[in-house]
Amino acid sequence: MTLSTRPLAPALGVEIFGLDLSQPFSEATAAELLDLYRRHHLLLLRGQQMGEDEQLRFAEVFGPISRRSPAMQKAKTAYVSNSRADGVLGQGELHFHSDNTFFVHPLKAIGLYGIEIPPAGGDTLFSNCAAVHAALPDGLRRRLEGLSSYQLFDYDGDYNKRSVEEGTPESAARAVHPLVWTDPDTGTKAVFLSEHTTVRINELPIAEGEALIAELRGWIADPRFGYRHRWQPGDMLLWDNIILQHAREPFDTSHRRTLRRTPIGDPEGERRFPQSRTVVGRLPYREPAAQTA
Repeated sequence: MTLSTRPLAPALGVEIFGLDLSQPFSEATAAELLDLYRRHHLLLLRGQQMGEDEQLRFAEVFGPISRRSPAMQKAKTAYVSNSRADGVLGQGELHFHSDNTFFVHPLKAIGLYGIEIPPAGGDTLFSNCAAVHAALPDGLRRRLEGLSSYQLFDYDGDYNKRSVEEGTPESAARAVHPLVWTDPDTGTKAVFLSEHTTVRINELPIAEGEALIAELRGWIADPRFGYRHRWQPGDMLLWDNIILQHAREPFDTSHRRTLRRTPIGDPEGERRFPQSRTVVGRLPYREPAAQTA
């Protein structure tokens, strides 16, 4: 079959029609889904009635399910929820980020299935960071080359706050990533900066690094590069966690909001992140000289 689609936004995303994910689908359909994912970076299928097993079957078209987070140790899937006892990250605003950048190999992709949706708020925003990189002024684009970020997160911490070294146990996950990620298959470059978990820009003085983070945050949040998803029950959304960043808008937490999450690992992490490295313990910092214009 040839899937019927429509674009979601100029910068990213495609909605797929006529595919019931509660039923098995062919290898040819799986190949078509992969092709749409590679070209558009985000897939939306609405009106789906699916359980955990059906969601896993769909997610595994794009890669293996990642089990490394605490929420995935004893369950098939995880729930982003303010109403379930096992829910994670259930409330509050989340700034633009990619998931698991504090590991040397971040998640390849993420799937979310809408179960309980508040009447307003809680929209998920997406930004195409390859389009962001292509649109940067030449001077800023050149400046990013050779720079890297120090990423840190303590699972007992607060994801709604910026990560800091002070008070974080040495066992917390830490990694260093280049500020520009390059797709080894296409050569496409993308801004790669997860604000929540960024401790600093390693090669810059603190003040200069903070100014650069703020400048890039403005570019990433620019609606020209984005798509706003207004959730409906039965929405199945799956996206590229490296090319795209996502954010969540606040909502009235007196209303229930539950999404079922399938994190997809990257079996080619070594090849796709050759410049990244794991940090064991704390990463010492020595103030470098300021860059010259």
